[in-house]
Amino acid sequence: MVRELKIFETDVKYLEGDDGRPPVAIDDKLDLYVNGALYTTLYMSPTHVEETIVGVLLGDGLVRSADEIESVEVDERNKRAEVRVRGQPEAKRVHLEDCSPATLRAMRVGFGLKVPWSRIVEVYVDFNKRTISVTRGLAMHTSALYELEEGRAIVAHDTSRHTSIAKLIGIALKVGARFDRSLLITTGRASADMVTRAANVRSPIVISTRGPLYSGLTAASLLGITLVSYLRRGEQVRGLTVMTYPERILRDG
Repeated sequence: MVRELKIFETDVKYLEGDDGRPPVAIDDKLDLYVNGALYTTLYMSPTHVEETIVGVLLGDGLVRSADEIESVEVDERNKRAEVRVRGQPEAKRVHLEDCSPATLRAMRVGFGLKVPWSRIVEVYVDFNKRTISVTRGLAMHTSALYELEEGRAIVAHDTSRHTSIAKLIGIALKVGARFDRSLLITTGRASADMVTRAANVRSPIVISTRGPLYSGLTAASLLGITLVSYLRRGEQVRGLTVMTYPERILRDG
């Protein structure tokens, strides 16, 4: 059951509020270089930085496994990270929310995992209680990987919804999570880059607590991802809705 989960949660950095003011999340930027070339600039919460970088490399398909990463050097003072990977990956700069070549070269996900609808709802309810905006009142995004068979949830917080997925991937890899047997859930809208990152680590079901974007729907359709979103359309349409590949979801009863 979800209520019996073992929880692994990332650190956060923030300034305590005073005189009745709310706490303020700390964010920063980091230029990420891959084999000497600028790949992207991350805007992120400055925690678990190396794991986040690994998550970007895996999620964006620059490497297929952590074994292909030769070194990661982070220069906090100059807000720069240098990464060496095997070979010469196509390190073209990423445009967020673009259904780009990164999606087209991503790995299509298999159909081994099937999950009862009741379990999707349980995960959604549990996750909403663990989001950092609820637990600490911080203006941050939360993403999590629920390993249903292992009874474990890995929860990552970041000021960027994009980076929260990368941080989650890096942390989950470090603790030996099985992406292909897990549910990935996020407070961020399901854009193409986020769906692509899930596909590249073989995570078959993605749940967003927000509505979908066209780019995310397109990426999910191309990559075999079951995308579940929470739709809000007045009182007529309100609730979790399976947007793509409903065959992975087992209807209860």
